[in-house]
Amino acid sequence: MDLWQASALLVGIIASTMSDYAPGACTGRACAFSLSADSMIVYASDKQPGDDCAAQHPSLLSKYKTRPPWRVAGVDYCVGRSTATPLKSAATISIAGVRVSTTARSITITGNNVTLDGYDFSGWSVVTTAANTRLVNSTFNGLNPGGSQNSVVSGTSTASNLYVGHSTIDGLAGTGGRAEFLIEMQGPDLTVEYSWLRNSNSDIIGRHGASGGDITIQNNLIEQAGMGGPSVHGDYLQVYGPTVESTRILYNTTIQNGGITQGFIADNTKSGELAGNTMIGGVSYFMSASGPGTDPANLSGMFHTHDNYFDASRAFGFNYPAIGPNDRYAMTAFTNNVNMVTGRVLQDAKNELPATSPSRSNRNR
Repeated sequence: MDLWQASALLVGIIASTMSDYAPGACTGRACAFSLSADSMIVYASDKQPGDDCAAQHPSLLSKYKTRPPWRVAGVDYCVGRSTATPLKSAATISIAGVRVSTTARSITITGNNVTLDGYDFSGWSVVTTAANTRLVNSTFNGLNPGGSQNSVVSGTSTASNLYVGHSTIDGLAGTGGRAEFLIEMQGPDLTVEYSWLRNSNSDIIGRHGASGGDITIQNNLIEQAGMGGPSVHGDYLQVYGPTVESTRILYNTTIQNGGITQGFIADNTKSGELAGNTMIGGVSYFMSASGPGTDPANLSGMFHTHDNYFDASRAFGFNYPAIGPNDRYAMTAFTNNVNMVTGRVLQDAKNELPATSPSRSNRNR
């Protein structure tokens, strides 16, 4: 056992004494361990921290009374595109089912099961109309947003199962960055993970259009939503109307300095989990959730908010008043949400847990 593995084991042992119910299993290069209700499992990552990039904010949590016991995205490990491999020019893409317009600087994906891996999309719009598009290990900016919502990456109503991973997206980078959304999906199923998402005029991630499918947002570093001025509507996630089967928001780090954001708004979902997130900065609130019709009473499965760590010193509070600890809804639960400034735990008085344990989504891995 090397020093890094020993450290991970020690942190895991400490963590197991701090919480009886931690977010679901965490795998891949970013995670050293995860906890279940019954036992501690230590996972050796496939890359040791710092092998391919440096954490963006290594000292972010150093001032706090308490912090998450697991490795935190953007603090204890880097997210976003690996700097170890040079990027390819988007203009060189020559793949069946992909249209490249060098005049409009646009990429349109019309074929199913297309993966675009390791490209520099700076100054390009990317729109998919197809199923199972994967955008990985790439860099994007907002110099030429596209789609119906003026987004860096867009999925139309015919698209499904869009995956964005291990990438860096800066919606306002450079002179003239103007993206309203960083990622906007109108079809079912969206996964965004291990990415660095920063600087949007409006929302970071938006979900419009057709009902169905899941939303999974995990292990990302998210910064600076709602930078477009005092009249903007800036959220880390906003679901605009469609009913979603399940929404999982796990192990993300959010930082907000300036701009306007209302945090993660997991509306119109049948069930969900918001867990293991580290949330800091000037927001109204960090989260809210509701069932179909934007009504928490319509949740058909549990929405469990647990094991989040937050600093609400520049916020109105952790959760929107619509739901929260000890609310009147049968399908919401709040457990072990920790104020890093005070150490206070925010949870239901009875601390009752759902019958099923949370499980980290492994779709598209």
